[in-house]
Amino acid sequence: MVDDTARDRAIYQALKATDEVAAALQTHLIEEHGADPERAAPQSPSSNSFKLLRQARERLGEGLRALGAGRIAESDKISQRN
Repeated sequence: MVDDTARDRAIYQALKATDEVAAALQTHLIEEHGADPERAAPQSPSSNSFKLLRQARERLGEGLRALGAGRIAESDKISQRN
């Protein structure tokens, strides 16, 4: 049976990896497809995709905060914080 700490660490790693993929996609949309990152940007396929990714990242952030990501990140060897 997996203890709570190991489970939380696994969930943290999954959420963090998903957030990193979403960040990379947002960057790609801006650099390669000219998506406008402003919230009030006119609708276009790339700007709409960017908005969806922003929503996903906000939800991922909520999940990370609920999990206590700051506490877990302290021991994360590949965290941006280190």
